[in-house]
Amino acid sequence: MTDIVGSLTTEFRITGRIFREMLMGLKRTGWMNVIIVITMASILSIFGVLMAIVIQMDVLVHTIGSELEISAYLKDNTTVSTVKDKLLTLPHVKKITIISKEKAWSDMQKDYPLPDINNPLPNTIHVQMVNEKYIPETVDKLKVFPEVDEVQYAKKVLDKVRSITKGASLVGIIVSFFLGILTLFIISNTIHLLIQGKSREIEILRMMGVGNWYIRLPFLIQGAVYGLAGALISYLPLSIAYFYISQFFNYLGFASNDMITSYVLFILILMGMLVGSGGAAVAIRKYLEV
Repeated sequence: MTDIVGSLTTEFRITGRIFREMLMGLKRTGWMNVIIVITMASILSIFGVLMAIVIQMDVLVHTIGSELEISAYLKDNTTVSTVKDKLLTLPHVKKITIISKEKAWSDMQKDYPLPDINNPLPNTIHVQMVNEKYIPETVDKLKVFPEVDEVQYAKKVLDKVRSITKGASLVGIIVSFFLGILTLFIISNTIHLLIQGKSREIEILRMMGVGNWYIRLPFLIQGAVYGLAGALISYLPLSIAYFYISQFFNYLGFASNDMITSYVLFILILMGMLVGSGGAAVAIRKYLEV
């Protein structure tokens, strides 16, 4: 029992020493800390806003897709109930609405009164899917129904929204890549300066037989602290930007999800700490022979 307590005490002492070294590193860096954190916050804010837009666009695609209807126009002398029963056997069907030719003609006469002619309109079945990705395969199946004369849906609208979403995702990936490289460069050079300033102390620790991780960890934690601080600060501009994004989508009649900012913040914290410690790791690998 005494050995276990002694071992735990030693571990806590080492951990405390590592964090003290990290705090001393932050103190030595001085005003450079502010520059790094502001840079990290700016980069993560841009990335976060792009991510929020992409996620909201994805929600938009699914919303449009779930409300989009496939219109199947039936041939004359077709029993509508037979087609409906066949549709109910298809997977992923959310809703089926039947518009009889009589009702369609009556509604049309209200808006566009026509002379006394025979009703030229067909019976129509509108089909909604649980997800927009199932629309193309369902359209293909409907086209081979012998009772169906023609199938239509707003393919161009859905394809346009999809292409915009893919474009926004691509821009987000490219911008994030270059911003990540820039952040790695800044943090790497900052840690390099710290390593140079502590070179004599590091040599003494080596001669004392101190483990490599004891020397490395304060630098890695310092880089992660930069990322964490930058991510937390970036939440303010992210929240402001997303407020206007959600207002825009609400104006267009599409609901926004308030949980998006929390999800994006979680990603930013992980990304910031990963990039921050990654920049420190690059400097350690390049300038610290341990």
